[in-house]
Amino acid sequence: MLLARENGFCFGVKKAVELTEAAAETGRPVHNLGQVVHNPKISQRLAARGVKIINDPADAAEGIVVIRAHGVPPKVREQIEQRGLECIDATCSLVLRAQRFTKQLADEGYTVILLGTPDHPEVVGLVAYAGDNYRIVETEEQWKKLPKMKRAGVVSQSTQPPWAFTALVAHVATIAQEMKVYNTVCPVTVKRQVAASELAEQVKTIIVVGGKNSANTRELVNLARMQGRDAYHIEDAKELQPSWVRGQERVGLIGGCSTPMDTLIEVKERIEALGSTEPVPA
Repeated sequence: MLLARENGFCFGVKKAVELTEAAAETGRPVHNLGQVVHNPKISQRLAARGVKIINDPADAAEGIVVIRAHGVPPKVREQIEQRGLECIDATCSLVLRAQRFTKQLADEGYTVILLGTPDHPEVVGLVAYAGDNYRIVETEEQWKKLPKMKRAGVVSQSTQPPWAFTALVAHVATIAQEMKVYNTVCPVTVKRQVAASELAEQVKTIIVVGGKNSANTRELVNLARMQGRDAYHIEDAKELQPSWVRGQERVGLIGGCSTPMDTLIEVKERIEALGSTEPVPA
């Protein structure tokens, strides 16, 4: 078994979970506006403490509403406050930074070009700061269809791969007369992706653990597969298939930024119980 050197909660996830748990300790009704982080285990843990997931502030009659790590549009926060609910903002500090830069570009008259997945909650929040003149692109095919423009400002969803952001910036430089760039790719996400690449250099099979709707976890899977490795995305140890790991000398294991260490340990123990790997010397 070979565990990636980067694992466990990132600081943004840790903050969001801790704020929600602290709110639950008050004994008041607590609501997460959407999944506070994209991990089902965490959602289950918070639900056991009485935390409910809502999709709209109108779904909360009283108590506390926790804004998730991905952030929300300003109007959503206004709705929470207008309803007389207490608002706890668990937006990741790096997402807040991206929101600030996006608004700055819009205020300065740039066409905002946002690298991201259109329906991802972080992107939905960022777009609310982009004014009326913006474009969302996720693939090279999409950004190569961008028209020529006078002033372009480029930002990114935090969990996008750095190579994609670099490629987008290089392309925008050829179609814009003036360009302003804010690199809002999360450095923790980058470290996790580097760790996944290092893992892929040492093993043939990688088990990636994290929520199926977690963008940064899916990117780890994509990265391993791009390097020609067999990569399997699971949320917990029960999904592990013996055929994936049996008979292999070593298997790599890595978790997304919202995957708790206890989940990774359960998967590690399950793999070892299958007798598929040799122990790594301490």
